[in-house]
Amino acid sequence: MASAPAATAPLAGPRSVEPARPLSVEPVSGFVGDKFRVSVGGLPAGAAVDWQWVTLHGTYETQVSGHDVLFMQRRYKEQRRSLGRSTADGRGSVEATLTAPEDYGEVHDLYAVVDGSDVARGGYRIVRRATISPSDGPIGTPITVEVTGLAWRAFESTMALRYDNAYTGFVSAVTTSGAARFRVRAAGPAGRHVLQLTAASPGVPFLNNQQSGTAHIDNMDLRLPFTVTADAGPPAASTEWPSADRLAAVGRDGVPSAHVAAGISATLHPTSGDVGAEFSLAATGLPPSSGVQVVWKRAGEDEAAVPKVFREAGAVLVKATTTQEGSLVVPLRAAGERGGWHMVTVMVEGSVRAEIPFYVRRSLQDLSPRRVRSGEQFTIELKGGGWTELDKGVAVTYDNSYIGYACSVTSGGDITIHLVATGEPGTHLVDLYPMLYRHPGDHPAEYWNFELPQLTALDDHPGLALGYQLPIFRLAVEVTD
Repeated sequence: MASAPAATAPLAGPRSVEPARPLSVEPVSGFVGDKFRVSVGGLPAGAAVDWQWVTLHGTYETQVSGHDVLFMQRRYKEQRRSLGRSTADGRGSVEATLTAPEDYGEVHDLYAVVDGSDVARGGYRIVRRATISPSDGPIGTPITVEVTGLAWRAFESTMALRYDNAYTGFVSAVTTSGAARFRVRAAGPAGRHVLQLTAASPGVPFLNNQQSGTAHIDNMDLRLPFTVTADAGPPAASTEWPSADRLAAVGRDGVPSAHVAAGISATLHPTSGDVGAEFSLAATGLPPSSGVQVVWKRAGEDEAAVPKVFREAGAVLVKATTTQEGSLVVPLRAAGERGGWHMVTVMVEGSVRAEIPFYVRRSLQDLSPRRVRSGEQFTIELKGGGWTELDKGVAVTYDNSYIGYACSVTSGGDITIHLVATGEPGTHLVDLYPMLYRHPGDHPAEYWNFELPQLTALDDHPGLALGYQLPIFRLAVEVTD
């Protein structure tokens, strides 16, 4: 039997030339968490065998400049991880029972490694599957959808969700090892509804997968029933954010860093907030009894829809004087309406002494009216829209049907959306999801559509590694006769 691996950290690369021995694997496919048996003979008696699983590390490639952040493509780097260790018997034979790890779907190589060399090779195929919870509830009930076994290749790595045949958005698992967990809400009327996860080449439903190059992949059409039990009235508006654990897990190499002159310490508290949020600057090591300007660096004037025209401008937040010891503590307020990363710059006699990043989050300002006649207009207003491909837009669904997107690039960060109430009298849901915007210019070929709701954005958005905290807004209106 295999012992538990000492660690789950990735292992180094190839150990040797292709091994001559086949590794017996039975069964050869299954779901995440399933058991399977491996065996091989012809090894040295008592050899220590490490069962090494070939996996991938998925990331998003972005290109950061002074005026934009471009989404370029998905990247996967091959790695190995140990599934356990065993010892060969006196005849040089070994067998073990292993567990299929949470990993990307489809075939993974599996090696028996002895003394750093690959001595046998087999494979195991992870099959995708999905579950929902709960399976019934009133309109507005959060439905958690969990998918495992999404693959990594083009045309295999995304799925599309439809709710009663209406396209809701796409599901990705690039940085989550093929596992996706997301929520939608139960839309009416009362009765039986069907959530359908289907093949999605770039992100939209692909309706004849059985005639395609991915027809061999199991479970490319998963149907998950849900029963709406009642209309209990519109649920309160809510906002869902990426978790702190998830932001930390994806790495933060792309997050802007502070730049502070030697001998100076400068910090902000807190380091993020909504438009107009209050925060404070504390600094030490500045010249004593000196005049200080604290400047807010933000996106400049809007001259066209293409972000490359943005220029960095500065708004003076406060003028102050340091103490005799060279310290400074001042209250500040996030300026403007544009979201994303900004820099708070500390200047003494025209010289920059410190720059500290501050993140302005999106926020819901208004939804009105919340009770509206069918065919009449209601309005949603957000502040904190950004200017990059990652954070300039929101994708909107009405009763889980994608209806379009809205953008903040020419409105200074304000997003005002006018919608028309439709449907039978009762509760109707409006959800605003993060998305990616595709600017003109040089991008690698990428099998992914844009301006679409990314249902898995809280766990798998390309902006997470750069510290972008992009929420999902959950809203509702009551439609009357």
